[in-house]
Amino acid sequence: MAIADNTPSFIQKDRGEIEPVELFFSPHVVPDIDFEVLGLLGNMIPNRCLLEYFRMPPLEVEISKCIRKLFAWHDKLQEQREEQEEEPIPDEVLPHLWIIATYISDELLDLFNAKTQPPEWCEGVYFTKEWFKTGIVSINHLPNIPDTLWLRLLGVGDVQEKAIEQFIILPKENPLRSKVLNFIGNWWNNTQEEEDITGEHEHLLEILYPIYQQWEKENADCE
Repeated sequence: MAIADNTPSFIQKDRGEIEPVELFFSPHVVPDIDFEVLGLLGNMIPNRCLLEYFRMPPLEVEISKCIRKLFAWHDKLQEQREEQEEEPIPDEVLPHLWIIATYISDELLDLFNAKTQPPEWCEGVYFTKEWFKTGIVSINHLPNIPDTLWLRLLGVGDVQEKAIEQFIILPKENPLRSKVLNFIGNWWNNTQEEEDITGEHEHLLEILYPIYQQWEKENADCE
């Protein structure tokens, strides 16, 4: 999915059970976004970036492909500037890559020489050498704090279950709570009515059922 102008389109590649999700993000396309409310996620996306989400732990080759994809985007952006007879984009302004995975092994982090950068970034956030312009988020290593909630919702097992519990009890005045609640509630309602539900969707329906129940309850209270 591309949330940006003049960027590559959504690409979803089959990897057996679970498909990695790719998002080209440009914040100027959603100017009303409140980065502070997003916590850690907001700190990751104040500028154009490529987000790659893996529900299954990524392989070395998959991370390498993500980095190559980022450089291909860089080339495309520079070509556009050249066609418009404008100055090249400085290296420090070119988009960054964020790999978000439910789990990243220490061996894989070592392979890419990815290190933490405290105190600016919390545990679970790693950075490769500067020239790769790549950050890696291992969701299972994130601290259980409000700032990491929106990323922990993408986790699996206990990490995701705790995040869902914390999401449901967020204050109703939270600006993102109602948007996410409505999105998930409507998705759950529409998906469970489909005749041919995929195994992955069945799994998601089960995981997100508590949020759907909360959405249904609050809608009933408003009637």
